[in-house]
Amino acid sequence: MRKIIKTAVVGMGARGEYFAEMYGNAAHGFRLRAVCDYSAPVLDRIRRKYGEAVACYRNLDAMLQDPEIEAVLITTNDPDHAAPAIAALRAGKHVLVEKPLCQTLADARRIAATVRQARSVFMVGFELRCCTLFERIKALLDEGRIGRVILGHVFDNVSVGGNYYFHDPRKQQAFYRSLLLQKASHSLDLLNWFMGRPPVKVYGTGGLVFYGRKYAAGRRCRDCPARRCPYRLEAMGLQLDYNVKVEMPDVCVWSKAMNLNDHSVLSISYAGGGQATFHECHFTPDYSREFWLVGDKGKLYGYYDNPGRFLIRIEYAHAQDRRVEEWKPVPDGSSHGGGDVGLCRRFHERIARRDCRGNRAAMEQGYYSTALAVCAEQSMAGGRPVGIPGLTHKSGGAAG
Repeated sequence: MRKIIKTAVVGMGARGEYFAEMYGNAAHGFRLRAVCDYSAPVLDRIRRKYGEAVACYRNLDAMLQDPEIEAVLITTNDPDHAAPAIAALRAGKHVLVEKPLCQTLADARRIAATVRQARSVFMVGFELRCCTLFERIKALLDEGRIGRVILGHVFDNVSVGGNYYFHDPRKQQAFYRSLLLQKASHSLDLLNWFMGRPPVKVYGTGGLVFYGRKYAAGRRCRDCPARRCPYRLEAMGLQLDYNVKVEMPDVCVWSKAMNLNDHSVLSISYAGGGQATFHECHFTPDYSREFWLVGDKGKLYGYYDNPGRFLIRIEYAHAQDRRVEEWKPVPDGSSHGGGDVGLCRRFHERIARRDCRGNRAAMEQGYYSTALAVCAEQSMAGGRPVGIPGLTHKSGGAAG
């Protein structure tokens, strides 16, 4: 009989409610026992939804004292990931932290030190590693189809960037710090995974060239005469890419209150001589991720979008007769190309086996995606390349 793992979710925003359903589903091997959120109205809504079957807490320490809770999902706002993750690990709970791992290298090291001492499972919410497309790409790389990966190029195309990030003056640099952290952490993690070694240096350029800078901070969609604006919010609602609808402020995307960079271009050096470029754009007309990976035997191209029109193409240019191979992995129909369900399955499998050996790799994933984004922003601010500190055994993880 499949083990049923009792879970708790910390932070009941849109992603928290989504996790509460997924990691409270017996079909996935979980049952939701508790949630924690500082907001009394949010907890009232949860009580109406679940009744007395789910305990509601405003105090994290009180919730962690419940011996029935085996696993904790951290889905708080980005600035607040570190403290509950550390507390849950110290309480002996299995922990999955939603991406990004955190927003600073100091917090990443604190989490790493705690993970190193933990006797429970630790994971980061990089569900795209479980997507059918990216699993297949990694398998092909591991088979040596293109040889040793030497160069990488990634385009993170975010056509919905205006609606996601540039309507809310409360969620700008002071909150998210950088869209390289908030949005691009998935693609940066995948790039690190495919390159097969940690990043050691980054030079970044970018800025705010499309959104913001135009109107006073008080301008709102509801009062705007530009009815055909492509970023106009109607009824202040936005459909997220994991089938959840959220309320949104309707401050104009051209408001001077907006200050997040709307594009970034990175040049990244990897240990052992690999090089990569990364491009993130929030005003492009397409919503997709594209990867070019060049090895000493060939070149791989991978294409991802939410409808699941996945494509992998390998060109073998070094053979006498040039040939091309293509694959079109089929998503399972669930969100993120099967990634959300795959991540859920993997978390359950590791807990059922009490497999803590994977903690080191999970911490590497979270640390290096965070460190790459943080150091890239430092590079943009200073106008020069920035070295990326490695994650050492002493600080709580794998050698960098």
